[in-house]
Amino acid sequence: MPTLESAKAKYARRTANGAAAYNAAKGRMASNYSSGIQRFIGAPPAAHIVSSYQAGIQAAQYRPGDPDKWARNYLAKMTGAG
Repeated sequence: MPTLESAKAKYARRTANGAAAYNAAKGRMASNYSSGIQRFIGAPPAAHIVSSYQAGIQAAQYRPGDPDKWARNYLAKMTGAG
């Protein structure tokens, strides 16, 4: 039978190797942001907004999930404390 510890270990395994996919998606993040803003406001976002967003995305680093935080949040939600 699965335990909370085995679920934490699975969560850690599944989030450990996401850096390659995250870095590969950075280009899509920027273009999706720009097109989403354009649909929302009906005009393209200003160039300085797009470049600031792109700089933030490029500087961002993938961090694997924290199994202890996941377990705390899971327990809080499942017990009605969160």
